[in-house]
Amino acid sequence: MNEKAAPVRALVLAGGGAKGSYHVGVYRALQQLGWVPDIITGASVGALNGVLFTMGKVQEAEDIWRTMELHDVLELPATTEKQDLYNFFMDVVRSGGLNVEPLGETIDRYIDEDAVRHSPIRFGLVMTELSTMRSIRCPIEDIPAGKLKDYMLASSACFPALRPREIDGVKYIDGGWRDNMPLDLAKDMGAEELLGVDIDGVGITRPNTTGLPTRIIRSHWNLGPTLDFDPQRAARNIALGYFDTLRLFGQCGGTAYAILPDTDGFLAHFADSYQRCLADACTRVPELALFERTARQRMNYPAPYAPNPSAPTRGALAPLELAAERVGVPADLPYTPKLLAATFMGSFDKDPADRFADLWDGKERAETVAERAIAATVPEEFVTALVSRTLGNLGLL
Repeated sequence: MNEKAAPVRALVLAGGGAKGSYHVGVYRALQQLGWVPDIITGASVGALNGVLFTMGKVQEAEDIWRTMELHDVLELPATTEKQDLYNFFMDVVRSGGLNVEPLGETIDRYIDEDAVRHSPIRFGLVMTELSTMRSIRCPIEDIPAGKLKDYMLASSACFPALRPREIDGVKYIDGGWRDNMPLDLAKDMGAEELLGVDIDGVGITRPNTTGLPTRIIRSHWNLGPTLDFDPQRAARNIALGYFDTLRLFGQCGGTAYAILPDTDGFLAHFADSYQRCLADACTRVPELALFERTARQRMNYPAPYAPNPSAPTRGALAPLELAAERVGVPADLPYTPKLLAATFMGSFDKDPADRFADLWDGKERAETVAERAIAATVPEEFVTALVSRTLGNLGLL
């Protein structure tokens, strides 16, 4: 009996400027998981990273991102004088955008067009024709020999901030303006299974009408401004991309944090105690249950509370993660549920639970109305306080 052939896999990398460091973490995780794409397509920074991945230069891509600053991408003045900067930006406006020659020099250093064309991974990018605003799909076979650099710079020309790229008399701008996650290009190139990486770039992310099995990786966290090329932020985004990919493939849990296996059963204990604390508070102020659900929804956490001692759900983790996010627990590290709880409790000096003292003990004071108003207006503060009360007062740590 013949074995069924594996589907043709495509990795689709969306544009988003400096947020593109996230792609590196995604690809690192895919390597670890043994998920190898047959096709890579990209727009803007997705095209730049995609070429490096196609060549197998993942370490080089990571090195670039961990050291890249804005002057490595754009041609900026050395001066900090207000008048000189004003004159510079006025010239930019008159000339149609910033010069990206530093980026071109980086491409010259790292990109081997011949290696891209002969890679076992097929590459494709999109760019936008300026005069018509049509999206132009460009599999590597359709890019004329010797023109790959021009096409990459065209795909990355985020007009009007950056200058259009002229190729054979036609001006092109950032591919993301019309198709920021080129899923259709991947299908055109023969893909049968799609894995997209969305980094919330500018432009248009089209609805997926390919009809192909598709998974999308995106971060719960803000990956930063489009032009904030900062090594420290890049390192964080690389870690986020890595953990988000592992989560998508079932290698860790959580919604915002990378949650490792709960080997000591802490989460089930926390979930049960949290629900009892919430129920107790709701006997005095029933609307607190609504505020708790609202907080989860507003911060993009699972709303239903559904603890299962044998297999705790993301819903059971949600209040703990929400509270950790609220007090600034770093997201670029993995945690067991117990470690996340301990880190949360060590991240503040004044206990958030103290802010809602009347809601806990049921006493009616002048402050009680204010506490209810805060819980209604900023329900995330109430959930954070409830998590702290659950962990602290019940001695879970």
